[in-house]
Amino acid sequence: HDDHDDHDDHDDHDDHDDHDDHDDHDDHDDHDDHSDEEDGMAYDPHSWLDPVAYKTQVEVVLGYMIKAFPDGESDFTANAEKFMDELDDLDAEYSAILADDVCPDKLVVANHNAYSYMALRYDMKFLTVHGLDPEGEPSPEDIVKVVDHIKEENIDVLFIEEYTSASSVQSIVDETGVSIEYLYTMEMAPSDSSQDYISLMYKNLENLKSGLSC
Repeated sequence: HDDHDDHDDHDDHDDHDDHDDHDDHDDHDDHDDHSDEEDGMAYDPHSWLDPVAYKTQVEVVLGYMIKAFPDGESDFTANAEKFMDELDDLDAEYSAILADDVCPDKLVVANHNAYSYMALRYDMKFLTVHGLDPEGEPSPEDIVKVVDHIKEENIDVLFIEEYTSASSVQSIVDETGVSIEYLYTMEMAPSDSSQDYISLMYKNLENLKSGLSC
């Protein structure tokens, strides 16, 4: 999907790096996120990881942009429609590759509870292995817990976020032999500034396909 890498023209869709407009989705509190222990987390705000849900947000942003800058309505609308077409294409690819007859085993073991919208959309199950916070350095005790969990559950593939501690991940690989795949939640800017929402979502799909042997 190299042709999906250049989407810089979508900057007017409320910049995908900060996702401030994704935080107010309280109506999704009751979504089952398929995790084992979520420490009282009330809801999953990562709705942009479902391309269909994200289209709704693009429409909301478009409405506000037109209201604030009516002279730009034509350009805003054209850009939004182009981007939503790309979201439709993205959804179609996810649906095809993650279809039950193509990918029957859709249990994803991840280090972050961020995927309930994706799970609901594509009939997947996510199990969270706690102790590898992508925004902090895990303690030795955390690493031991992760290693024990992987061994107890016979986990073959662990999906982690881009900024998860590399040294900790290597320790876990050395101890367990688990394979590592990456999932990008886009809560933080990607290390490669040439990547954007669309390209990273395609990377997620490729990594899911590889990790789940679809």
